[in-house]
Amino acid sequence: MRIRMSWGVLALLSTLLLFGCGSGGGGGSDDDGGATEAPPASQEAEAGEEGPSEEGQSPDPQDSADGDDPSSSPDETPSAAPNDEDASDSDSDGDTTDGGTVVVTPPAEDVADQLPNEPEDGSVVESPPNGSDDTTDDASNDSPDNASDDSSDDSPDDSSDDSPDDSPDDSPDDSPDDSPDDSPDDATDDATDDATDDATDDATDDATDDATDDATDDATDDATDDSTDDSTDDSTDDSTDDSTDDSTDEGVVEDDPSEDPAPEPGDDIGEAPENDGGELPDEATRVVDVGLAAAADVRSARAFSAAATTPVTFGQVFRRGDVPSGHTLIAETDGQALPTQVDAKATWSDGSLRHAVITVAPGSASEFALYSADSDRKSLDAGDAAVQIGDLLATSFDARLEITQNGSIYVANARDALTAAVQSGDCPAWEDRRCRQWLSGPLASEWIVPAALVSGSQTNDRLQVYFHVRAYRSDGRIDNVRVDTVVENALAYGVTPQNRHYNAEITVGANRYSVADLTQYRQSRWHRILWSANAPSRTARIDTDYLQSTRAISSYATLTPSDDLLDSVRQDIEPMTHGDQTKSMGNTGAQAAIGPLPRWTSAYVVSSDPRAYRWMLANDDAAGSYSFHYRDGETGRPLEITRHPYVTLANRSYASSAGGQFQDDLLPGCPSDCGSPLSFDIAHHPSIGYVPYLVSGDYYYLEELQFTASYVQLWANQRYRDYDKGQLLGAQGQVRGQAWAMRSISDAAFATPDTDPLKSYFTDQIEWIIQDYVESFVNDDEGNPFHVIDNWGAVIYPANGQSRVGVGPWQADFLTWSVGHVAEQQVEGAAKLLAWLSRFQVDRMTDWQSDPEDGYCWIVASTYSLQIRPAKGAENFPDIATAYKAAYPELSGLPCGGQEMANVLSRDGSRRYAAGEMVGYADSATGFTSNLQIGLAMAAGSGITKATEAWRVFDERSVKPNYDDYPNFAVVPR
Repeated sequence: MRIRMSWGVLALLSTLLLFGCGSGGGGGSDDDGGATEAPPASQEAEAGEEGPSEEGQSPDPQDSADGDDPSSSPDETPSAAPNDEDASDSDSDGDTTDGGTVVVTPPAEDVADQLPNEPEDGSVVESPPNGSDDTTDDASNDSPDNASDDSSDDSPDDSSDDSPDDSPDDSPDDSPDDSPDDSPDDATDDATDDATDDATDDATDDATDDATDDATDDATDDATDDSTDDSTDDSTDDSTDDSTDDSTDEGVVEDDPSEDPAPEPGDDIGEAPENDGGELPDEATRVVDVGLAAAADVRSARAFSAAATTPVTFGQVFRRGDVPSGHTLIAETDGQALPTQVDAKATWSDGSLRHAVITVAPGSASEFALYSADSDRKSLDAGDAAVQIGDLLATSFDARLEITQNGSIYVANARDALTAAVQSGDCPAWEDRRCRQWLSGPLASEWIVPAALVSGSQTNDRLQVYFHVRAYRSDGRIDNVRVDTVVENALAYGVTPQNRHYNAEITVGANRYSVADLTQYRQSRWHRILWSANAPSRTARIDTDYLQSTRAISSYATLTPSDDLLDSVRQDIEPMTHGDQTKSMGNTGAQAAIGPLPRWTSAYVVSSDPRAYRWMLANDDAAGSYSFHYRDGETGRPLEITRHPYVTLANRSYASSAGGQFQDDLLPGCPSDCGSPLSFDIAHHPSIGYVPYLVSGDYYYLEELQFTASYVQLWANQRYRDYDKGQLLGAQGQVRGQAWAMRSISDAAFATPDTDPLKSYFTDQIEWIIQDYVESFVNDDEGNPFHVIDNWGAVIYPANGQSRVGVGPWQADFLTWSVGHVAEQQVEGAAKLLAWLSRFQVDRMTDWQSDPEDGYCWIVASTYSLQIRPAKGAENFPDIATAYKAAYPELSGLPCGGQEMANVLSRDGSRRYAAGEMVGYADSATGFTSNLQIGLAMAAGSGITKATEAWRVFDERSVKPNYDDYPNFAVVPR
């Protein structure tokens, strides 16, 4: 869908008289510390199904491994030890020395990129009124670095080994689910799983044996220290945040010194094109407004006129029906239509436009509106032909990547790759691995081309290079080219998976970027964008309130992240660094990445602030450093279990000796140099690529989203996921792992373009997953009055001296949110499943209303764990009131929410409760009460009895967190 409009006559650009230095936005802080501000309660408590027993009902993060001060109050955050990595990488003036160098003079002014340190190991623990004996947390971090790795199985292992232990397996069972806990601080230790107790028994599990091997990933070798350890060791590294090491300080930006200096923002930079696209049609309907923000990296005057007139390109999601089938979009300002190009990507089931990549030539406008209009209007459809590869090759355009490895210099050339694409025929939207067309129109066209790394007659097939080349045309000529260079060490088959060591330099026109002594971890990728002239002076600033209204993301409270936060966060990232992502995702304690959206993304969607936008992109770029990227060399796409139904990382040890189809799909082993300090974990993984792709339209982020969704399936035991079906119930034992995996798969189905072969792949998966839950629980809920997932992987917590009798309500809240999110994305059956699951959130908040003294009191709705049956393997209690009496005998009989109840809860001295204050760190933005909020917000819209009343009770609670700077869980009903 596209409107092609003639530019008309563009005013000639006047000669620029420029002065001063550009104020760049890429720098990182030279301070590797920073005020710590993470709340004490981390958002998730570990509940490893197979670990040793965990303490009673409440988490106890005061485990020595976590290094918390048991005496500190919930508002105190332990100071983080300096990160050795960061300290060594930083030099005195704030530039880091790990080699990244962007060249474009003069150096851009540094911007602090230091995220205030987060306590990743948890801090103060809240004791529930009936806590039980302390137990050690043995969570045998199944993160990739598990020591018990079998040398042949070097594939990065998802630390949360979710394979069931008690279920019979025809092959040795995957490793026990020992994924380290992501419990909120307080959840932290008990995250060692109240459940683990009996879990130890189960952990004997037929399969533990084999699974330990599998799941331990060879990368684990050197990650062993990092991830086996929920310890402060690792977490201090993360939380000091390596921010300096991966900060943009590392890059020095320069241009040809002979160029004039860049103008200061606000200086006269010459005339922009006239807004001569014609008048807006009378019948056009206004859809959404788009602002324009100053770009962060205006650095020099070189070809500044081209940068000033380059159109802006961005992604935009639309509400169902806002842009009907047969309509297109026109950008408008002051009643005049602007030259507009619409590359439609995805549609709703009614044919209306869901997502598009839009390019607009805004001229001198400071903002514009997008209107929906009939695409058959001839007066608006006239214009130039689409930019072709031949048009670009007719210019002097050139872009190249030079890799120096083991004394040899290998070169990949974008111009050569595009020439080969022309010679081979066309460049289709999909399928052809030699060239893929991403954008096509009169304002801009973009091609995705792989390029071989060549040194004389030798080809380096151990690294894969892709150029995403976007050519912009104005006034009839191509005057600026954007090149996103992607370097991968990610092939699933055909090469030996190992880390690669090299120096790299990217050159686009006169601009260059270099990085020295880089170790690229196996199954990882990184990218860098450079322009042939200069980056445009402005970028689109989309309406994130409208984005929330599309239901692509949840609805958030009205919040304002502070300038103190946004001025301090990173704006760029260097390759193979983790940024603000948790270094070892399976760690216990608060993690900024956990929630419906991570902290950086949620800060963006509640503010649309350009600083938050760049923070979000930087951390999603950091995710490329983790070893979850498996590309199928035959298709050129992330690996699909429909093509490889026997592929598995969790059960690789068995698969490696099973032969037959297992052998056909067996991922190759890593013989040496396999380790990474960064480990991915399914039960704790963040949303990756989704929002960045939706709002930028960049193909790189689409693939990051697809790689994530691909990995959560290919990792699992092939039998438990039902081979090519992608079942989650058996494959992901932990309920939280099911929640986040479901989110990633559904997001991939929602966002992937309609013409991409992966569209049907992910759509079929999420529909099958929802159908499986509906058939397993909704259509057969006899004996499950709580409406929770109550299978072997969910009922894992001990209580009252009994093992495996409780569930984690916070994990159930994650799943309810996730199903609600899937329902909002219009997946069939999800609304039915949401209504069934929501009973658990609603009853915890309203059961007391029918019996104020003996009904389940909402004050403890956010408890860490809840006993739902009298003994392991027994039938569930008949109702939630019976569960309340079993779990809280000392509260039963007291008026719900009054001072008397607060006094009883305060008896152990760990916290002084106010009347109406909920348990679970009610004042923490990452506590169990905040975890409840996301599930309850979705339940409120489920349509079940008392759903809105449950939200009203919650919303009127006396103690609430301040979400402004930590909006991960600030989801509200629509």
